[in-house]
Amino acid sequence: MTTDHDGPAHPGGTYDTDCAVVGGGPAGVVLAYLLARGGARVTLLESHGDFNRRFRGDSIAPAVLDYLHTLGLADEMLATLPHTVARSFVWRARGRAYTLADYRRASPRYPYYALIPQARFLPFMAGKAAAYPGFELRMRARAGRLLRDGDGRVNGVAYTEDGAARELRARLVVAADGRNSKLRALGGFQATELGASLDVLWHAVPRRPDDPALSGLQLVTAPGALLAVLNQDTSWQLGYMIAAGSHGQVRERGVGPVVEAFARELPWLRDRLSSLTDVNQLTLLPVRITAVDTWYRPGLLLIGDAAHVISPVGGNGINLAIADAAATANAILPCLLNPASSPAALDAACREVEAVRRPPTDREQRSQRRAERAAGARLAKGTTAPPLIFRLFDRVPAIATRNGRQNASLIRVPPPRPEILRA
Repeated sequence: MTTDHDGPAHPGGTYDTDCAVVGGGPAGVVLAYLLARGGARVTLLESHGDFNRRFRGDSIAPAVLDYLHTLGLADEMLATLPHTVARSFVWRARGRAYTLADYRRASPRYPYYALIPQARFLPFMAGKAAAYPGFELRMRARAGRLLRDGDGRVNGVAYTEDGAARELRARLVVAADGRNSKLRALGGFQATELGASLDVLWHAVPRRPDDPALSGLQLVTAPGALLAVLNQDTSWQLGYMIAAGSHGQVRERGVGPVVEAFARELPWLRDRLSSLTDVNQLTLLPVRITAVDTWYRPGLLLIGDAAHVISPVGGNGINLAIADAAATANAILPCLLNPASSPAALDAACREVEAVRRPPTDREQRSQRRAERAAGARLAKGTTAPPLIFRLFDRVPAIATRNGRQNASLIRVPPPRPEILRA
């Protein structure tokens, strides 16, 4: 359902929508779907004209697949969207593969990570949300400022859509606009960089039907290099990890070492690497691990990367974002469904979201910092073989199985409220 919001602010405490969600990534799209399915009015503002973004995480964890199954979505999604399956996390070095985590016992129904391009996953979820009358999607809608009532409480967002200025009044605004969140800055939140040891250079090459069935949960080591290969349906995204802040040195050396590393470790890609002739063809993704002082202000809640920037290490950014959305929907839906619910009740619900979601997010960020420091040290030394403890994991399958179950269990998604399931 789509309507225009051209008019001035509505008097008398009336609103255009119950919840304005800014940002069409995993956190925003899943939250909008859950709220609409639960019977609330929700408007999703996405600044781009489509959902096709490069370098978004694609690895959906077993626990998230179980959650989507509870909603009746997982099997249809897996049956209709192109994807690959990762039943283990593998470290490849010197021509050998070391299994560090085995996910085959992580879930009785979905014992694997599903690698689904977000350019497919997000439209799928938005399409499901469109079945509910309270859902509205505004594409090319770029948020510009927050709207506030006489007491300073956020009660909407001003945005431009195809060059036209508009205002959207809402009982609650949720910022799901990513690692460089504009609403986070507009809301006066303080973001702290926790330190990252790696940056990533990306380059895309075509994928062929007879290519190896790599899932994306493999780390390939070469002398002085860490490589990633992500299956993007019709292409491979090639990741070349470098020490944080060393992009200038890479530019001085040129693209040769990057091409050489991929050609040596993944020779089946060699002919497609001939098009990579200039370092300017590589796209730099600065890795960040960022914490925010608090996730809410009166009338405004941050979730996903707006609340906590997650490193690509481990591929769990999308899973934490979906868990945020699930917890947020559970907490705020009763308030949104009750017209008499007070602003204080919504604020209490937002505090509940942070209380539930911050501890597992903090744990993930601490783990990522340790992993990145270790990877950075190995890059500096030019070490290729996995650490001794990792080689032990590979030699004792029970340890890899335990690691797989333990890693997967860290992604905990709260079950949906009855109002959501009844739909």
